[in-house]
Amino acid sequence: MPSQQRAVFDQIFHSGGGYVLDFSDRTMAEWFEENFDIQIFQQRFQVEGASKGKTLRGFVEVAEPRLVAQILRVLWTYRCGLDGYLEPDPATEERLKAWLEQFTNELENASALNLDDAFKDFSRDTTLPKLRASIAADLVAEKPDVALDRVHTYCVKRFRDLLASRNQAVDAKTPLDAIFGAYGKALRDEGAVSEFALPTLRVQHKLFDGLNQARNKRSFAHDNELLDVSEAQFIIDSVLASLAFIERIEASRQTPAEDSDDEIPF
Repeated sequence: MPSQQRAVFDQIFHSGGGYVLDFSDRTMAEWFEENFDIQIFQQRFQVEGASKGKTLRGFVEVAEPRLVAQILRVLWTYRCGLDGYLEPDPATEERLKAWLEQFTNELENASALNLDDAFKDFSRDTTLPKLRASIAADLVAEKPDVALDRVHTYCVKRFRDLLASRNQAVDAKTPLDAIFGAYGKALRDEGAVSEFALPTLRVQHKLFDGLNQARNKRSFAHDNELLDVSEAQFIIDSVLASLAFIERIEASRQTPAEDSDDEIPF
């Protein structure tokens, strides 16, 4: 965090001397765990040191930006409810509020999670917005292991819908990798993917088979031990990239071609 940003940040959260607002180590740990299920005093957040202030700034630097923005807004609300932590000058308080709003907006824009490119409300299915919101909440909260089951559900819904748009019915018991295989064959037959991308698309069959296996054996779909977070994140990242590519294919497929001058009008 640049020194000017850090100065304003520390002024807002009273974190310049190693403290954070009125928190003790215990109450700060409890606040993060109870509100966000986050173990705040973990080593990866203590890049500057182990004090409360340094840990909070480390969290801002290291954690998923959308999550940081969400928590800082809640922490601001907490601050505003305390006695003695607001600026005595209302103009200064408004300036700090405006700074934090801009800072959190910048964090959200800096997020590497391109969820909107991968997840779409592609039909009138009323469960889709809730499903997408649930997935986004877990991914922003850095819980890809928890999100695996719902990402699998989304993929099944999406590929079923894409096949249905091509008048291809899919049996309810067909696993995700087989559904994707049928979709991949449809793309190949349509010539929607070039010879350069087609081999990579074929590899995605293994990706969705892996997602299917992880969902069945290492997710909350059943009474399972959850997959390691780093492995779950790797699977999720790969699925997001694949879904985003597929959405670009479908967008170009649905774009009507311009009328050719050679065509005879009727």
